[in-house]
This record gives sequence, C-alpha cells and structure tokens, in this order.
Amino acid sequence: AGRADGEAADAREQAEWSALHAEDAGLLGEAPLAALRTGLGEALAELGPDAADRCWAEAREAFALGRVTGVEDAVAAAWRWRSGAFPHLVQLVGPSGSGKSVFADGLPATAARISLDALREERGDRSDQRANADILRAGLDRLDAALARGGTVVWDATSLNRQQRSLVQGIAQRRDALVTQVVLLVGEAELVRRNTVRPHPVPSGVLAAQLRRFGPPYAGEAHRTWYVGEAGAVEDTAGTIGGEDA
Repeated sequence: AGRADGEAADAREQAEWSALHAEDAGLLGEAPLAALRTGLGEALAELGPDAADRCWAEAREAFALGRVTGVEDAVAAAWRWRSGAFPHLVQLVGPSGSGKSVFADGLPATAARISLDALREERGDRSDQRANADILRAGLDRLDAALARGGTVVWDATSLNRQQRSLVQGIAQRRDALVTQVVLLVGEAELVRRNTVRPHPVPSGVLAAQLRRFGPPYAGEAHRTWYVGEAGAVEDTAGTIGGEDA
C-alpha cells in the first residue's frame, strides 16, 4: 500500500489478474460453491453424515485444484470415500478449562481417546510439564495405532496453534482419516473463573500464556469444523455438506 516501485506495480497487476480469473470462475459471489454443494448433497443423499461430509471436503479440494468443475465431476472425485470406510479423528482445540474433556465425554461411540493430561498422570504427575516432548511422542504413537484400528478417535489436548495441530493431522492424513476440529470458544473471564473451580487448575500464568498463543484454526484447516460455545453445544459449523459456509 502506498508504494510506487516496480515490485509493487507487479504485485498489483497480479492481484488484478487474480480478481479477473475469480470473476470469470464465478467465485466472487456470496456463496460461490452453493450450487456445487447442493448438487453433490442430492447425489449423496443416501450416505451418512460422516461419509457425505468427507466426500464434500474432497470435492472442495479437487475444485480448488481445478480438477472439478461441476456436480458430475465432484461425485466422481469423491467416489472412494462413499463407503465411509475410514477412521475419524476428532481434534479438540481450546485453552485449559474451555470444556474439551466435557465435550469429549458426550461424544457417542468413540473407539479411543488420547489425552496428554492422562499420559502425564500415568507418569506420576498430571501437572508435570518437564517431559512434554516425550508425552507428545507417546500420544502421537497411540493416535497412530488407534486410527489404524479404525472408528472415532479423540485427540484431547489444547492444540493451540497450527504447528501443534499439524503434527496430529499428519498422522490422520497418513491413515486417511476424516478430521473434525472442535473449536471451543470461551471468553477469558469465564476461563479464569472455571480455572478456580476445576479439579485440576493450571497456574494463572500458564493459562495467560495459552491465551497469548491461541490461534484458532481457519475453516478449511480440517475436513470440517465445529464451533462450540460456552454452553458446551455446537453453535456453528464449517465444511459440512448441509451447512451454509460455502
């Protein structure tokens, strides 16, 4: 902004060309993928929600790469996931006290749950942060084994930033898992209040540091995203074939 040198002129030209291409492709409207999602949803109406959402996620990716232009292409691109024969990773995201474990307790039919706090407790002290690298490696090994067995696997950890989340997602990708990120959005004042009454409070300085580092994921970082409010219920979604986020 405000620059008049050659590099800035080239950048503006590229931006203008990108805008023209986006306009030609019909991507500048309010819901550019709505027709594609509606058509794919009708084609996959007999599938369960996990299989349908996975097919939608794969079709979106293929569309972004230029491999899909219409509903027929989208159905073909998502064919291999129609059976639903893939594991499901639920990755919880939120600071201490945001309600991750409570939400996980309410999930039906989970095959395994990997909790880094539980792994620390197994080593003798839930609050001991000195062996975090070893704890993380152990957790990732358990996650890999659980996803290999199949079913729904819950990753119960803060997952505060993209780097932390990417380690888990790398394993999920290798195991061809559907990834649902559950983002728990709770205000700072409420987190502080909850921390004073929870069975295992964290030091106030640790909670403050978590809040400084917290970078919630953008929609699209996972196949789908659920946003959970202070009441503990899903209040919004992204990436679901029946939603309104396209």
